[in-house]
Formats: sequence, structure tokens, C-alpha cells
Amino acid sequence: MKKIILLSIILNLSLNGLSQKIISASNPLEEILQKDFDSTILYSYSNRGYTHNYLIIAKKDSSVYFYRYSSPLKNNFIDNKAPYNSDTRLKLITNQLEFVETKPDINSYFSWVSTKLSNESIWKDIIKYNIWNLVDGAKLDSLDTTCETTTFGMGYEIFKLLTKDKIIQLQYYDPRGQNKDCKFNQTRDDIIKIEETIFKYFNSRF
Repeated sequence: MKKIILLSIILNLSLNGLSQKIISASNPLEEILQKDFDSTILYSYSNRGYTHNYLIIAKKDSSVYFYRYSSPLKNNFIDNKAPYNSDTRLKLITNQLEFVETKPDINSYFSWVSTKLSNESIWKDIIKYNIWNLVDGAKLDSLDTTCETTTFGMGYEIFKLLTKDKIIQLQYYDPRGQNKDCKFNQTRDDIIKIEETIFKYFNSRF
């Protein structure tokens, strides 16, 4: 009986490992966050037409620090921001190209948003979904082979979960569309709620 229980535990740990993507830091910003904080949630909204824009929630001891790393344009679309053939338009394009070519770091694109105690912030609202143990979207998609998505171009929700010893990347293709057009999945629903919580908080700061 003990052997069966032990085998079950090992199997569950193995399956959980296969359901998450472990990566290394891909830029100086991630290296610094991994070094300076106990755990960090780095939410990328590059899927929405941006290039390496992040909303960052970093916990150290009992405090949670909120940061934003973003392009001065907020998105890649120039058309409605300046007249054609204008110096203003050219400068905006130049600024965006500089942002795209700059590796994320603690630089002029990085800004502090606020600092809260962990039990008085959205940290507690996020971790209740057990985000560090969620199954990656690729695994979910492989389990639902009958799903034919009709939401092409909607993009991905991408999270990087940083701790001292590893970085977990979770990526989900259009979880709202998938849950609407395909079989409902609780993990996708949790990701939607986490993303809504993060956006609501950051948008309220401006």
C-alpha cells in the first residue's frame, strides 16, 4: 500500500513537471527581479500588439512592489498619433524602434507604480488561484483535440513566475475564446480572472 501511495506521489509530481515550461532569464530585467525578490509575477501583454511590455508584481518578505515596463507609445500603431510625412510621426517611430531594440532592464521604460503589504494587495487575490501550479496552455490544448478555435489573431496571455531557483512560463492562447468556443476549462477561467485582477489594479493607478 505504501508503495502504491509513493508511486502515485511521484507520478503526480512528474505530470506536473511536464505540464509547465521551465525557462532561464531571457533579459537583464528578469535576472534582477529573480535576484532581488522572493517571487515575482511578470505578466506580458505583448500579445495585444505590444513588444515586451510587462506588468510586474514582485514580493519581498511581507511587501509587494508593483512596476510597469512599457513602451512610451503603449502600442505599435502610429496611424492616429501624428500626420503622415511629419517630423512628429518620424520621431514616434524612432522612439518605438529604440524601445523594441532595447533589452528589458531597470531603465527609462521601467517605472514604479505602488507598494503594498501582501495581505492588503491583489497578491492575495492572485495566489488564491494557485498560479504557481497551473497547467500550461499547451497541455490543455493537447487534451482537447476536438477544439477548433475561431478566434485567430487574438494572441496569448503570457505569465512568467520567478522565484530564486527557477522561472515558470505559462502561455495561453485566447483563453476567453477557447472557453467560449471549446470545452470549458477551469484553468483558463482562472487565468482570465487573474488577468482581469491585474489590469483592473494597474489601470486604477492612472
